[in-house]
Amino acid sequence: MNKLKVRVNAKINMTLDVVGSYKEGYHNLDMTMISVGIFDVVEVSLSDSICVTMDGRECDESNTAYKVADICQKEYDMPAVKIDIVKGIPFGGGLGGSSADASAVLYCMQKMFGLSDEAAQKIAARVGSDVNFMLKGGFCRARGKGDNLQALPFKEYSLVVAKGKMSANTKDVFDKFDEIGVFTHFTDQFVQGLVNEEELKFIGNGLQNVTQLLCTDMQKVIATLNKYSTYVCMSGSGSCVFAVVENMSDANLLAEGLKKTFSYVKACTTLPYGIKEL
Repeated sequence: MNKLKVRVNAKINMTLDVVGSYKEGYHNLDMTMISVGIFDVVEVSLSDSICVTMDGRECDESNTAYKVADICQKEYDMPAVKIDIVKGIPFGGGLGGSSADASAVLYCMQKMFGLSDEAAQKIAARVGSDVNFMLKGGFCRARGKGDNLQALPFKEYSLVVAKGKMSANTKDVFDKFDEIGVFTHFTDQFVQGLVNEEELKFIGNGLQNVTQLLCTDMQKVIATLNKYSTYVCMSGSGSCVFAVVENMSDANLLAEGLKKTFSYVKACTTLPYGIKEL
Protein backbone atom coordinates (compact mmCIF):
# COMPACT_ATOMS: atom_id res chain seq x y z
CA MET A 1 0.00 0.00 0.00
CA ASN A 2 1.52 3.29 -1.13
CA LYS A 3 -1.15 5.73 0.03
CA LEU A 4 -3.88 5.96 2.68
CA LYS A 5 -6.37 8.71 3.51
CA VAL A 6 -8.25 8.91 6.83
CA ARG A 7 -10.48 11.25 8.80
CA VAL A 8 -9.48 11.68 12.41
CA ASN A 9 -11.99 13.00 14.93
CA ALA A 10 -11.56 15.68 17.54
CA LYS A 11 -12.27 14.98 21.21
CA ILE A 12 -14.37 16.72 23.81
CA ASN A 13 -13.59 16.59 27.53
CA MET A 14 -16.87 16.02 29.32
CA THR A 15 -14.84 16.45 32.51
CA LEU A 16 -11.29 17.46 33.38
CA ASP A 17 -9.70 17.53 36.82
CA VAL A 18 -6.15 18.45 37.77
CA VAL A 19 -5.46 16.17 40.73
CA GLY A 20 -1.70 16.65 41.19
CA SER A 21 1.56 17.17 39.33
CA TYR A 22 4.73 15.34 38.33
CA LYS A 23 8.29 16.50 38.91
CA GLU A 24 9.04 16.80 35.19
CA GLY A 25 6.42 19.52 34.82
CA TYR A 26 3.44 17.45 33.72
CA HIS A 27 0.17 17.61 35.62
CA ASN A 28 -1.66 14.58 36.98
CA LEU A 29 -5.07 14.57 35.32
CA ASP A 30 -8.34 12.68 35.69
CA MET A 31 -10.76 13.30 32.82
CA THR A 32 -13.29 11.86 30.43
CA MET A 33 -12.83 12.19 26.67
CA ILE A 34 -15.19 11.34 23.84
CA SER A 35 -14.75 11.47 20.05
CA VAL A 36 -16.90 13.96 18.15
CA GLY A 37 -17.74 14.63 14.52
CA ILE A 38 -15.29 17.49 14.03
CA PHE A 39 -12.33 16.17 12.07
CA ASP A 40 -9.15 16.61 10.06
CA VAL A 41 -8.48 14.69 6.84
CA VAL A 42 -4.97 13.21 6.66
CA GLU A 43 -3.40 11.51 3.65
CA VAL A 44 -0.11 9.63 3.98
CA SER A 45 1.85 8.51 0.90
CA LEU A 46 5.31 7.12 0.15
CA SER A 47 7.97 9.76 -0.46
CA ASP A 48 11.72 10.22 -0.85
CA SER A 49 11.80 12.38 2.29
CA ILE A 50 9.45 13.37 5.09
CA CYS A 51 7.21 16.28 4.19
CA VAL A 52 4.13 17.59 6.00
CA THR A 53 1.69 20.11 4.56
CA MET A 54 -1.25 21.60 6.43
CA ASP A 55 -3.90 23.26 4.27
CA GLY A 56 -1.24 23.51 1.57
CA ARG A 57 1.48 25.06 3.73
CA GLU A 58 4.61 23.12 4.59
CA CYS A 59 5.19 22.39 8.30
CA ASP A 60 8.50 22.14 10.11
CA GLU A 61 9.89 19.42 12.36
CA SER A 62 7.97 20.70 15.41
CA ASN A 63 4.69 19.46 13.89
CA THR A 64 3.36 16.38 15.71
CA ALA A 65 2.64 14.48 12.49
CA TYR A 66 6.22 15.15 11.34
CA LYS A 67 7.54 13.87 14.69
CA VAL A 68 5.67 10.58 14.27
CA ALA A 69 6.99 10.05 10.74
CA ASP A 70 10.52 10.95 11.85
CA ILE A 71 10.49 8.46 14.77
CA CYS A 72 9.05 5.72 12.53
CA GLN A 73 11.79 6.25 9.97
CA LYS A 74 14.77 6.61 12.32
CA GLU A 75 13.86 4.11 15.04
CA TYR A 76 11.62 1.58 13.29
CA ASP A 77 13.23 1.55 9.83
CA MET A 78 10.05 2.60 8.04
CA PRO A 79 9.92 4.50 4.73
CA ALA A 80 9.73 8.28 4.49
CA VAL A 81 6.26 9.62 3.86
CA LYS A 82 4.49 12.72 2.60
CA ILE A 83 1.66 13.84 4.89
CA ASP A 84 -1.13 16.13 3.68
CA ILE A 85 -3.45 17.52 6.38
CA VAL A 86 -6.70 19.36 5.73
CA LYS A 87 -7.78 21.00 8.98
CA GLY A 88 -11.33 20.91 10.28
CA ILE A 89 -10.42 20.93 13.98
CA PRO A 90 -9.89 24.52 15.18
CA PHE A 91 -6.51 25.55 16.55
CA GLY A 92 -6.13 26.35 20.25
CA GLY A 93 -9.54 24.99 21.11
CA GLY A 94 -8.83 22.11 23.48
CA LEU A 95 -10.20 19.61 20.94
CA GLY A 96 -6.92 17.73 20.42
CA GLY A 97 -6.12 18.86 16.87
CA SER A 98 -2.36 18.27 16.92
CA SER A 99 -2.80 14.95 18.74
CA ALA A 100 -5.38 13.94 16.15
CA ASP A 101 -2.94 14.48 13.29
CA ALA A 102 -0.23 12.49 15.06
CA SER A 103 -2.63 9.62 15.70
CA ALA A 104 -3.76 9.63 12.06
CA VAL A 105 -0.16 9.20 10.90
CA LEU A 106 0.38 6.38 13.42
CA TYR A 107 -2.75 4.65 12.13
CA CYS A 108 -1.52 4.92 8.56
CA MET A 109 1.97 3.66 9.45
CA GLN A 110 0.36 0.63 11.07
CA LYS A 111 -1.87 -0.10 8.07
CA MET A 112 0.72 0.65 5.39
CA PHE A 113 3.94 -0.72 6.89
CA GLY A 114 2.98 -2.99 9.79
CA LEU A 115 3.93 -0.83 12.74
CA SER A 116 2.91 -2.83 15.82
CA ASP A 117 0.29 -1.73 18.35
CA GLU A 118 2.95 -1.70 21.06
CA ALA A 119 5.26 0.53 19.02
CA ALA A 120 2.38 2.85 18.09
CA GLN A 121 1.43 3.28 21.75
CA LYS A 122 5.03 4.03 22.72
CA ILE A 123 5.40 6.63 19.99
CA ALA A 124 2.03 8.16 20.88
CA ALA A 125 3.08 8.60 24.52
CA ARG A 126 6.27 10.39 23.40
CA VAL A 127 4.57 12.76 20.98
CA GLY A 128 1.58 13.93 23.03
CA SER A 129 -0.54 13.05 26.03
CA ASP A 130 -3.80 12.71 24.07
CA VAL A 131 -2.43 10.82 21.07
CA ASN A 132 -3.21 7.34 22.40
CA PHE A 133 -6.82 8.32 23.01
CA MET A 134 -7.16 9.89 19.56
CA LEU A 135 -5.87 6.63 18.06
CA LYS A 136 -8.36 4.59 20.10
CA GLY A 137 -11.35 6.93 20.02
CA GLY A 138 -14.77 6.36 21.53
CA PHE A 139 -15.41 7.23 25.18
CA CYS A 140 -12.71 6.87 27.83
CA ARG A 141 -11.64 7.92 31.27
CA ALA A 142 -8.04 9.08 31.11
CA ARG A 143 -5.73 9.40 34.09
CA GLY A 144 -2.13 10.39 34.72
CA LYS A 145 -0.74 12.48 31.88
CA GLY A 146 -3.82 11.54 29.86
CA ASP A 147 -2.57 8.27 28.40
CA ASN A 148 -3.80 5.84 31.08
CA LEU A 149 -7.09 4.91 29.41
CA GLN A 150 -10.17 3.10 30.68
CA ALA A 151 -12.97 2.50 28.17
CA LEU A 152 -16.45 3.72 29.12
CA PRO A 153 -19.77 2.57 27.59
CA PHE A 154 -20.33 4.79 24.56
CA LYS A 155 -23.06 7.43 24.81
CA GLU A 156 -24.47 9.63 22.08
CA TYR A 157 -24.69 13.33 22.87
CA SER A 158 -25.77 16.16 20.57
CA LEU A 159 -23.45 19.14 20.93
CA VAL A 160 -22.84 22.68 19.82
CA VAL A 161 -19.17 23.69 20.02
CA ALA A 162 -18.27 27.39 19.91
CA LYS A 163 -15.12 29.49 20.18
CA GLY A 164 -14.35 33.21 20.36
CA LYS A 165 -11.44 34.87 18.58
CA MET A 166 -8.96 34.22 21.39
CA SER A 167 -7.13 30.90 21.65
CA ALA A 168 -5.67 29.25 24.72
CA ASN A 169 -2.00 28.38 25.04
CA THR A 170 -1.84 25.13 27.00
CA LYS A 171 1.39 26.00 28.84
CA ASP A 172 0.04 29.40 29.87
CA VAL A 173 -3.16 27.81 31.16
CA PHE A 174 -1.33 25.29 33.33
CA ASP A 175 1.11 27.94 34.57
CA LYS A 176 -1.86 30.06 35.63
CA PHE A 177 -3.47 27.01 37.24
CA ASP A 178 -0.31 26.47 39.29
CA GLU A 179 -0.70 30.04 40.56
CA ILE A 180 -4.37 30.13 41.44
CA GLY A 181 -6.08 26.86 40.46
CA VAL A 182 -7.78 24.39 42.79
CA PHE A 183 -8.09 20.62 42.51
CA THR A 184 -11.53 19.37 41.43
CA HIS A 185 -13.36 16.02 41.29
CA PHE A 186 -15.85 16.26 38.44
CA THR A 187 -14.70 13.00 36.83
CA ASP A 188 -15.45 10.70 39.78
CA GLN A 189 -18.98 12.08 40.03
CA PHE A 190 -19.53 11.96 36.27
CA VAL A 191 -18.46 8.31 35.97
CA GLN A 192 -20.62 7.35 38.94
CA GLY A 193 -23.50 9.27 37.37
CA LEU A 194 -23.28 7.17 34.19
CA VAL A 195 -24.85 4.27 36.09
CA ASN A 196 -28.12 6.16 36.59
CA GLU A 197 -27.84 8.35 33.46
CA GLU A 198 -27.31 11.42 35.60
CA GLU A 199 -23.76 12.11 34.44
CA LEU A 200 -24.51 15.44 32.78
CA LYS A 201 -25.13 17.01 36.18
CA PHE A 202 -21.42 16.61 36.82
CA ILE A 203 -19.76 17.89 33.65
CA GLY A 204 -17.05 20.35 34.59
CA ASN A 205 -13.50 21.46 33.89
CA GLY A 206 -11.01 22.40 36.60
CA LEU A 207 -9.11 24.61 34.14
CA GLN A 208 -12.10 26.66 33.01
CA ASN A 209 -11.78 29.47 35.55
CA VAL A 210 -8.12 30.11 34.80
CA THR A 211 -8.58 29.88 31.02
CA GLN A 212 -11.33 32.50 31.21
CA LEU A 213 -8.80 34.90 32.72
CA LEU A 214 -6.50 34.41 29.72
CA CYS A 215 -9.20 34.21 27.02
CA THR A 216 -11.60 36.90 28.14
CA ASP A 217 -13.99 36.50 25.20
CA MET A 218 -14.69 32.93 26.34
CA GLN A 219 -16.96 34.35 29.05
CA LYS A 220 -19.35 35.61 26.34
CA VAL A 221 -19.35 32.17 24.68
CA ILE A 222 -20.25 30.49 27.98
CA ALA A 223 -22.95 33.03 28.85
CA THR A 224 -24.53 32.70 25.40
CA LEU A 225 -24.60 28.90 25.39
CA ASN A 226 -26.01 28.92 28.93
CA LYS A 227 -29.14 30.54 27.49
CA TYR A 228 -29.83 27.42 25.45
CA SER A 229 -28.49 24.56 27.56
CA THR A 230 -28.18 23.52 31.20
CA TYR A 231 -24.98 21.65 30.40
CA VAL A 232 -22.19 23.94 29.20
CA CYS A 233 -18.47 23.40 29.71
CA MET A 234 -15.03 24.15 28.29
CA SER A 235 -13.07 21.36 26.59
CA GLY A 236 -9.44 20.59 27.43
CA SER A 237 -7.41 23.67 28.28
CA GLY A 238 -9.76 25.76 26.08
CA SER A 239 -10.87 27.84 24.46
CA CYS A 240 -13.70 25.89 22.80
CA VAL A 241 -16.87 25.60 24.84
CA PHE A 242 -19.58 23.00 24.21
CA ALA A 243 -23.27 22.80 25.07
CA VAL A 244 -25.18 19.53 25.30
CA VAL A 245 -28.59 19.86 23.66
CA GLU A 246 -31.60 17.58 23.21
CA ASN A 247 -30.99 16.36 19.65
CA MET A 248 -29.10 17.15 16.44
CA SER A 249 -32.03 19.12 15.02
CA ASP A 250 -31.75 21.52 17.98
CA ALA A 251 -27.96 21.53 17.67
CA ASN A 252 -28.06 22.46 13.99
CA LEU A 253 -30.58 25.24 14.58
CA LEU A 254 -28.55 26.71 17.43
CA ALA A 255 -25.27 26.52 15.50
CA GLU A 256 -26.87 28.25 12.52
CA GLY A 257 -28.18 31.01 14.79
CA LEU A 258 -24.78 31.62 16.41
CA LYS A 259 -22.48 31.41 13.39
CA LYS A 260 -22.32 35.19 13.00
CA THR A 261 -21.72 35.72 16.73
CA PHE A 262 -18.55 33.67 17.21
CA SER A 263 -15.49 32.90 15.11
CA TYR A 264 -16.16 29.14 15.22
CA VAL A 265 -19.47 27.33 15.74
CA LYS A 266 -20.18 23.68 14.90
CA ALA A 267 -23.01 21.26 15.63
CA CYS A 268 -21.82 17.69 16.05
CA THR A 269 -22.58 14.38 17.65
CA THR A 270 -20.34 12.05 19.65
CA LEU A 271 -18.88 9.06 17.79
CA PRO A 272 -17.70 5.60 18.89
CA TYR A 273 -14.47 5.75 16.85
CA GLY A 274 -11.47 8.01 16.47
CA ILE A 275 -10.23 7.26 12.93
CA LYS A 276 -11.99 6.17 9.77
CA GLU A 277 -10.49 5.29 6.39
CA LEU A 278 -11.74 7.26 3.41
